[in-house]
Amino acid sequence: MVGIGILGVGGWGQNHARVLAELQSEDLIERTIVIDIDEIRAKKISKKFGLEFSTNYEDVLKREDIHGIIIATPTPLHYMHTKKALEAGKHVLVEKPVTETSLQAKELKKLSEKNKLIVMAGFLLRYSPAIEKVKEIVKQNIMGNILTIIAKRTSWWPKRKLDVGVVRDLAIHDIDLIRYLFGLNPRVIFAYGGKIIHDYEDFVSASILYSDEASEREIMAHIEANWVTPFKIRRMEITTEKGLITIDFMMHTIEIMNEDGIRIPKIPYQEPLKLEDINFIEAIKGKVKPKVNINDGILALETCERILDAINTKQPVKI
Repeated sequence: MVGIGILGVGGWGQNHARVLAELQSEDLIERTIVIDIDEIRAKKISKKFGLEFSTNYEDVLKREDIHGIIIATPTPLHYMHTKKALEAGKHVLVEKPVTETSLQAKELKKLSEKNKLIVMAGFLLRYSPAIEKVKEIVKQNIMGNILTIIAKRTSWWPKRKLDVGVVRDLAIHDIDLIRYLFGLNPRVIFAYGGKIIHDYEDFVSASILYSDEASEREIMAHIEANWVTPFKIRRMEITTEKGLITIDFMMHTIEIMNEDGIRIPKIPYQEPLKLEDINFIEAIKGKVKPKVNINDGILALETCERILDAINTKQPVKI
């Protein structure tokens, strides 16, 4: 049986605690321990979900009954916390972005390969049932060739303290999803963005050419994200030869528009976070491969860095 530690339960980590408590009750894992430097918070979350708690990360890493660590601490701490886990022989699921820089992520890749350990990047939306349905449609070529993609993520600024801007916090989701859905990598970027309210960039508009040299396939994607517009949108529109596919990431539904009209396929709902955590646990057990790996985290982060370069130079940037 597998034991999992969750490092950082001040924000998103609380959701992992809820899910892992459920998986523990289903006997998918043997134990879960929440770890937070704030003892009051650690006790509160552990009591709420009936889990163990600790305020000492190093002590948990020494435990032989803990096999994996979920890291949900602030981004500037991801590199250090992941490195310590890998050095202690633990598998890691680290929330996006995996590190502050792609160079840091590449160092972690080398360490994980040396120690033969898993590092999963926390790209939650790969586990959305809506994404799997669209991936199936694309694979079967039901809607014909893909022409363009428009992705939009807007909302009022987060209440939490910021440690990255909208590029590495919001746009990174769509950067990765487009790679995942269509099997293409970003090649050329033009971007515009800046700061209005925050210390980091809080709006961005990026046009990215995704392509594959071997097949000569190309897709142009336009990604927009901001923390300025006072309403929440999480949507992707895929224009094809035969119509339009719209993904609603808030409801995890899709709408298909073609010459026959508009239809909304019935997609059985499954919580993406639960599917992600199950994938991590089953990968630790050796039953499946991770749906997301450190390479995905590195490529997405490199793309974010090139977007920021394009914003600063106001010139197209090649990857």
